[in-house]
This record gives sequence, structure tokens and C-alpha cells, in this order.
Amino acid sequence: MLCSKRVFTPHVRKMRNVMSERKQQNLYVPLRVRFRSTAERAQWEHEQAAANTPTMPGIPETPDDRMLRSPAVTYPHGMEVPQRAQQIKEVIRLGNVLRAELGLNEVLQQIIASLSACTGFRSAAINLVEQGSEYLAVAAQIGSTEENARLLAQSPITREQMQRLMRQEFLISQSYFVPHERSSEFSDIPGVVDLPLNRYEPGGWHPEDALLVPLFSPRKKEVLGLLSLDDPQDGKIPTEEHIEIIELFANQAAIAIDNAVIFQEREAERLALEQAIDLLRHDLKRLQSGDLRLHVQSSHEKLQPIVQAVNTMIEEFSEILGSVQKVTEAVDGHAQDVQRGSEVLAHDTSQQERQVEYISRVVDEMASTMKRVSERAEKMSQVASEATEVTEEGQEKVDRAHEGMRSVRETTMQSARIIKRLGESGQEINDTVVEITDLTTRMNLLALNAAIEAVRAGERGQGFIVIAQEIRSLAVSSAEAARKVSSRIHAIQNEMTTVSQSVDQHIQQVVVQTELVTQASVALAAIGVVTEQMVELVQGLGPAAISQAQGSQLVAHSVEEISLMAGEIAQQSGQMKQSLAHLVELTNSLRKRLAVIRIAER
Repeated sequence: MLCSKRVFTPHVRKMRNVMSERKQQNLYVPLRVRFRSTAERAQWEHEQAAANTPTMPGIPETPDDRMLRSPAVTYPHGMEVPQRAQQIKEVIRLGNVLRAELGLNEVLQQIIASLSACTGFRSAAINLVEQGSEYLAVAAQIGSTEENARLLAQSPITREQMQRLMRQEFLISQSYFVPHERSSEFSDIPGVVDLPLNRYEPGGWHPEDALLVPLFSPRKKEVLGLLSLDDPQDGKIPTEEHIEIIELFANQAAIAIDNAVIFQEREAERLALEQAIDLLRHDLKRLQSGDLRLHVQSSHEKLQPIVQAVNTMIEEFSEILGSVQKVTEAVDGHAQDVQRGSEVLAHDTSQQERQVEYISRVVDEMASTMKRVSERAEKMSQVASEATEVTEEGQEKVDRAHEGMRSVRETTMQSARIIKRLGESGQEINDTVVEITDLTTRMNLLALNAAIEAVRAGERGQGFIVIAQEIRSLAVSSAEAARKVSSRIHAIQNEMTTVSQSVDQHIQQVVVQTELVTQASVALAAIGVVTEQMVELVQGLGPAAISQAQGSQLVAHSVEEISLMAGEIAQQSGQMKQSLAHLVELTNSLRKRLAVIRIAER
């Protein structure tokens, strides 16, 4: 008996040529029925006795088995229906075993045990071809002693030796029978003899005969191993029909080997896929933590579409998040700039509000001053009227100078007092005019500052520019009117000084110089003229003061509107500041969220 292993060599092509010349191209050989002649009756009766015993020790007999063992139509070499049916049932049972979750060695051991029981060969071995090796090793065996099994394991045959045994001249059906007469040609091939030479009968099975059945894979179209048989129970050389039954079991062994290879390949594929999935899961965990610098890789081709899709998604997310980060930084920078600008605007608005309040107070003071000027002008008008009356009375007294110097003296003294009062009033008016001039100068400066602030305010300050120009015009007009009033008051003061001096002289000379009454009359006439002029000036000062008061009211109204506008600007600046603060807070929050995500540099 020989040993072999699975073959994956160029000799497969030769094996295919050999297999193509076989009588049966189908891997499953049908059973053929043949009726025996009368001369074969004795041999059939001898074999019938052996057929009545169970073919598989340890397998319980079923009613179907008992029915199949009843006498029936004869088959080749005396094999009747029960034995052939038992063989078929065993082949079917082995097919079910192949579908069970058993190991390859266990399945092959069951196949070789069933083969031995059903075919009558007491010694058998299955040799498989291993990947990447030139030797063939025993995978399952039965009927050999421990010593022979050890020798077969220690001295395996090679693939080349197996190819030498599989000659066309030894081909029977799909198997190879090597007779003992040709054994000398294969003396270099290791083997053992399980059958003693003294049991050999001429024409029967010789201990050095060899029956080899290739285990052919229908899936890979190649030889997977070799089935070797020895020591038949009947001691005869098997017929072709008997060999075809053996080949059925060999086909089951080939299927079992093929299934084991498929299982190993699938298991390796499963392990490789699980390993690739674990690596992908590890990469996806990094991706889940926000690391977009990752480039996912996979060694398994089935995961390549997923990996490519994930990498494409990572690239697209990286571009999107990169753009979002840039936009966030830009928005944050602009928001901070606008926030600083709003703070400056709020500060300027607050300062402008204070300036407007100051202008409002100045305008109110100016209005009060104009009111006082108007009141004093009215008083001056009354005083001028009184002066006119006094002058007329003085003229009458001069005409009646001779009637009494005492009356003249008193009148003159009264005139002196009135003139003094007029001088004092003129001085007060002059002081008031100076204040008005100072106020107009400050109004002019405030109008200029207001115009500058309006220009800085842009479109919102256009209306304020017009108001500032009006304020400036009113200030210029007020300054001009004040200048005229001041000039006239100076003239009046000069005249009043002259009158006062003249009256003093008259007082001093009234007692001793009565002859100067005529001159006093002339002087009184002059006083009347001056008084009339003073009345005209005072009357002109009144409308100017009224006009100035009205202008002050307009300025006050404009300043009030400016104050309201400044308040609205301050309120809007505050709201804008709050909005910008909220925007900065949102951008900071978004930036913190984006900081977790790490994007590959491009």
C-alpha cells in the first residue's frame, strides 16, 4: 500500500489528459446490471452467504436492510440487490456526513472505514497533497499495523513518483491497477505489504499488487490526493464494476477534501475580512474623535469601495471644515473690529451727548441773557423817555430861570442823577453785550465742532450739518448785532460823560452864573437830541434782543433734536454692541468646536 498527498504541480495537465481518455467523463459512475450465466451459479451462491451478513460492523440493521437481503435478481459477479443497495445507502450516508460540521480527518476516516466495509478491502489509505510540498502524506488509513503506519508516515512518496504510477497502461475506469509483475519498475517508491505472501493464490490478489484511485476535485479540476487499496476479503482482483463502486467512495472523499479546502479558504477570507474590519473600525474611531488627517487604508479588496468612499468623505469634510474655520476666523476678526468700532462710536456718542448738553445749557443761558437784555432795553426806553421829559422840563426851567435858581439847581441835580443812572445802565448793557459777544463766539465754535462731528457721522449727520450752519449764521448775526449795540452804547456813554460834566459845571455855576441859562438851554436842547438818539438805539436794541431770543429758541430746539438723535445713536450703538458680543461668543463657541477637529495640511 502506498501513500500520497494533494498535488498542485504542472503534472496536473498530464493528469487531465489521462482522465480525458477514460471511459467515463462523468465523475459519478452509474451502476450497471448484468445477468449471470448458469456456469456462474455456484460462485454466486458462495458470495450470497457473505452478502447475508451486515457489511458495516456496528451499524444497526433496519427493516429496509432485511427487505433488501431477500433473494432477488442477480448482478455482476454474484452481487445481489442487498449488497449493492447497502453500498448506495452508505454512499448517501457519507454525503450527509459531508454536510455535518466535522473535521476533514474525521470525515476521511469515516469514508475509508465505510469503503473498507462496503468494498471488501481490509487495508486502505488516503494520501493528500499539501500546498508548497513535494511529498504526499497519509491523512486517513485502516487495516495497517502500527509499524506499517509508522513506516508510511516516515517515508512518504513524492509527486513525481505518483505521476509514474498513474500510467495509461494501468488505467481501469478512473483508477490505476499496478500488477505485482511490474512492481520491480517502482522499487524506489516506498511501500508496505499488509498481506502475507503465503496467502497468495494464482490468478488472485498478490500482496505486491496496488490499486490506486485519484481523488479529483470537480471544482478546481485537479488531483487532490490518492486512495490506495490492499488485501481484498475475497482475495480476487477487483473487476471494473467493483472499481466503479470504489470510485464512488473516492468521489465522496474528493468532495470532502474540496469542502475542507473551501472551508479553509472561507475561514481565511473571514479572518482576513475581520482583521480588515478591525483596522477600519480603529481608523473610524480616530475619525470619530475628530482626526480628519487620517487616510483610511484596507488590505481587503471587498472593503476597498467603502474605504474609497470614506476617504472621499474625509477629503470633502476636510475642505468644508477648512473653509468653515477660515470663515469663522474672518468673522471673528471682523466682529472684533466692529466691536471695537462700536465701542469707539459709543464713546464718541457719549462725548457728543455731553457736548450737546453743554450747548443746550449755553443756549439756555444765552436765552436768559437775551431776555434780561430785552428787559433792560425796555427799562432804558423808559429812562430815555423820562430823560426827554426832564430835558423838556429843563428847557422850561431855563426859560423860567429867572423864576428861581433853586428850582434850576434841583432840576440840574436831578438831571445829573438821571445821567448817572443812564451811564450805569449803559455800562450794564455794555457788559451784557460783551457776554453776548463771548456767547456768540462759543456758539460759533460749537457750531464748527458740531459740523465736524456731523461729517464724521456720515449720512446720518447731513441734517445736523444744516443745523450747525444755521447755528453758526445765528451766532455771526448775534455777534454783529452785539457789536453794533456795543458801539452805540460806547457813543452814548461818551455823550453821557459829556452831559455829566456839563451838568456838573452847571451845578457849580448855577448860583453864580445865571447868565449862562441861555447856554444851559442850548445844552438841554443837545441833551434832548442825544436822548432821542438814545431812545432810537434802545428801541433798536429791543427788536434785536427779541430776534436773538427767537434764534436762541431755534438753537435750543435744534440742540434738543441733536440730543434725541445722539440718544438714539447711543441706543443703537448699545444694541449693536450686544449683537456683536453675541456674535463673538458664537464664533468663539464654533471655533472651540472646530478646534477638536484636526485637518490635514494642504
